[in-house]
Amino acid sequence: MTTSFRKTGAAACALIAPLALGLALPGAAHARDNAEKAERALDRENADKAVSYAERAVVENPRDPQLRVLLGQAYLKAGRMVSARDSLASAVELGDISPRTALMLSLAQVGSGEQRLAIGTINMQGSAIPAADRGLALALAGETARGVEVLSSDIRAGNNTPKSRQNLAYALALDGRWREARAMAAQDVPAGEIGARITEWASTARVDMYAQRIAALMGTDAVDDGGMPTHLALSNSAPAMPAAKPAPKMAEAELPPVAKPAPVAKPAPAAKSAPVKIAEAAPVKPAPKSAAAPAPVAKPAPKPEPVIVAALPPEPVKPAPSKPAATKPAAEKPQMVSLAVIQPQASKVAEKPAPAAKPTPKPVVVASAKPAPKPAAKPAAKPVLPTPAASGTHVAQLGSYASEDAAQAGWKVFQSRYANLRGAKPVITKASVEGKDYWRVAAGGFDSKSAYQMCTAVKASGNGCIPIAMKTDGSNGTAAPKQRLAKAD
Repeated sequence: MTTSFRKTGAAACALIAPLALGLALPGAAHARDNAEKAERALDRENADKAVSYAERAVVENPRDPQLRVLLGQAYLKAGRMVSARDSLASAVELGDISPRTALMLSLAQVGSGEQRLAIGTINMQGSAIPAADRGLALALAGETARGVEVLSSDIRAGNNTPKSRQNLAYALALDGRWREARAMAAQDVPAGEIGARITEWASTARVDMYAQRIAALMGTDAVDDGGMPTHLALSNSAPAMPAAKPAPKMAEAELPPVAKPAPVAKPAPAAKSAPVKIAEAAPVKPAPKSAAAPAPVAKPAPKPEPVIVAALPPEPVKPAPSKPAATKPAAEKPQMVSLAVIQPQASKVAEKPAPAAKPTPKPVVVASAKPAPKPAAKPAAKPVLPTPAASGTHVAQLGSYASEDAAQAGWKVFQSRYANLRGAKPVITKASVEGKDYWRVAAGGFDSKSAYQMCTAVKASGNGCIPIAMKTDGSNGTAAPKQRLAKAD
């Protein structure tokens, strides 16, 4: 569907058309009514009302992916990029991995400043997203040269439509090729309007104006957005009646507990409490005689007395060697050093307490220096690629292709990128989307936690990945019925 936008005049990506929901929501008539009102508000270009009705629908049925998509679409039309990203990402988590939803999510990610994630989302769908939309989305995400190539190839292949030409013109402008952009735009835009269109594109061409570019495509203005209301977050919605299936999705909640062991690493202070008890053990009984307490402790240590009595004062030349001599016993017997500090006998002489004070700072510095670097070195852990098992309850979907041969070739690429997939079993699923067949490639043999770990590592490398729970019939949680397991290479 081709739509012209007020701000840029660029042909629209085929993503903003109203959703044909056809919702079958058992016991959620209010959600259906609010969804229909939201669609009508979008048709009338009333984004604020659309957001209000769509939010109410999600409150009524928070785990319906179509309602999440509708809410994300309304947020996009209202210029709320972060909220749109969160709502569309929730729809994907709930199982909507259609090219249309992925395209909207990628634009919301671009508008939120997450260009790398947007490229990964686009790459995951591959050719499932029409070239006219995919090329412009890539250009908006920062890969302008690649976007120009995708659009040019599509036009050369016969899809020479006004939408493709105008999207190519905008991609050329984003790539800095303004003369070519003007020439391409002139094929469909009246001569008197070319200058205004180029000026509009140039007004949002700055690198940091990513939100304004997406808002312009939606025919609105970008607004400061802190995200959708917290009560609409997917993590705050209870799973549906079949609690067995939502349970693996709760694996997302396993990530926060991983952060909780960090406070468990606080047994370090417990080690400090142990010596405190030892220090109290000596003066427990002679507590009233605090001055006499060190005297009995000095009995099992006759060695420090000759050190103090040693003829250090009469020989001033020997104080220098006496310092290293004092450091050695301090390192071997830290308890003896503490006794030297408490000695009351040395206070009577009034000349000998001076050397006794020197060993005290040394053990303090050593004690504080050692524990500090150890906890600081531990958090530098990188995501670990999980090893697939012979069977599992989840898969990690890595990409979508227009043919089975392309899917097989794509799997080999993934095996070369991620060592843990070598020898693993791929899951290739055939899906029909809007009358077209696609083959989705996923890595099998994961449980809930390891599937999320795998996708975390894949996303960290700039690619797309979706953890999906397998159905009881062995298929993944998509609408595609036909599936076959490819042989591992």
